[in-house]
Amino acid sequence: MTQELQEAPQESQQPREPQPESSQSKKKSKKGGRAQRGQRMGIPLRVALLFVTVIVAGVGLLASAVAIQQAMYEVAFSRVDEDLEWGLKGWARNEQLYQYDDRYVSVLPSDFFVYRLYKEGEYRVQNGYKEVSLPAMREIQFDGKAHTVKSQDGQTDWRVLAGTYEDSIIVIGKQVRNEQILLNKLVAGQIRIGIAVLFLIGVLGYFVIRRTLGPLRKVEETAKAIANGDLDRRAPVLPENTEVGALSHSMNVMLEQLQASIVELQSKETQMRRFLGDASHELRTPLTSVKGYAELYRSGATTDATMVMKKIEEEAARMSLLVEDLLSLTRSEEARFDEAPVDMLALGLSVVGSLRAAYPERSIEVDAKATDMPMVMGDTARLHQVLTNLIVNSLKHGGEEAKARLSIDTDDNHVILEVSDDGVGVQEADLPHIFERFYRADTSRTRATGGSGLGLAIVKTIVEAHQGAISVEST
Repeated sequence: MTQELQEAPQESQQPREPQPESSQSKKKSKKGGRAQRGQRMGIPLRVALLFVTVIVAGVGLLASAVAIQQAMYEVAFSRVDEDLEWGLKGWARNEQLYQYDDRYVSVLPSDFFVYRLYKEGEYRVQNGYKEVSLPAMREIQFDGKAHTVKSQDGQTDWRVLAGTYEDSIIVIGKQVRNEQILLNKLVAGQIRIGIAVLFLIGVLGYFVIRRTLGPLRKVEETAKAIANGDLDRRAPVLPENTEVGALSHSMNVMLEQLQASIVELQSKETQMRRFLGDASHELRTPLTSVKGYAELYRSGATTDATMVMKKIEEEAARMSLLVEDLLSLTRSEEARFDEAPVDMLALGLSVVGSLRAAYPERSIEVDAKATDMPMVMGDTARLHQVLTNLIVNSLKHGGEEAKARLSIDTDDNHVILEVSDDGVGVQEADLPHIFERFYRADTSRTRATGGSGLGLAIVKTIVEAHQGAISVEST
């Protein structure tokens, strides 16, 4: 019978233990119709972003409009002020402008009026724009600067400048109806343009924000699906240099760890159930035997207490061996090994040396075929257990005269270990089941006299946990 084992020097990654999820109890209101305290109505992110965008754009447009309006006001009225200064220093000083004589006609520019007060108290007024009432004289300031004042009827604005000439005071004004019309048209145009720009910004912002936050909505849908139990869902993969992409990546990593933790929990639960089922099934026979011997002695059917205690002790030892093997198998399935470089040739020589001391009358040989150093990444103690179980299995079930041999070879990135013997082989029908739990190819081996039936199952579990493979053949 030959048992071949392949070990691969690969590292295994262990899933992390899941952290318990904390829960907070929610306080309910005394009356069912009332909402809970502390609840607030939230504003969707896309609405908030669109609102802020429009508000900021509106403030910017308003500030720009105010600046433009102020600039246009200064430009328009600076020209009027220049006309007033020119008139005050020029034609407004002409005496003929204030004389009422039929021999000649004085002509005043159409948009102007002029008022001249002499020191004797006499005054003259000329108004070139007769359809509009004159400025309210009480509002005129004599500070040498032009000011805007209302007309006497309060319906028209005048730009007025006062000054002195010789023995009189001259007040010259110009109505600014055209300038005000221009400024009002500018305001109306700015309002129309601002509304159009805000509408365009709102529409474009809506589509840009909707497109930008589209992946975030997919992340939200993924989270809802996961909350409903679909643990296979994943967030869309996006560039990690974006906020949504970084969130998607972090969420996917979290989901992978969460799913690994759940799988690990399910695996542990399955292992525990299997352990309990196997233990209850296999312990039933020795427990029945112990109970039977105890009842036999108590009923008086036998008075040989020594024999009864010996049988009970044997069954207790059998149960102890069975429990230890079950625990060993369960620990092996957890695949929590201390990985380190292991020299399989040195390990094989160590195992064979120990078994030669335990079985001095048996022949155990080592055949080192490897030309390279047979190194693997693994747990030394577990691999020692594998070789020990395989060689002991060959010695026990190959027959009393069987010779065991351990061959060590390498193939590419694998180490090949072969345990063979020249004793009794295994029936072909038993080969597919040789590594199953509690399977016994030798029907003469009963639970009372044989092993636990878990040795080769433990070997297979440890080998597969090391990313290896194991097989058996009989010739």
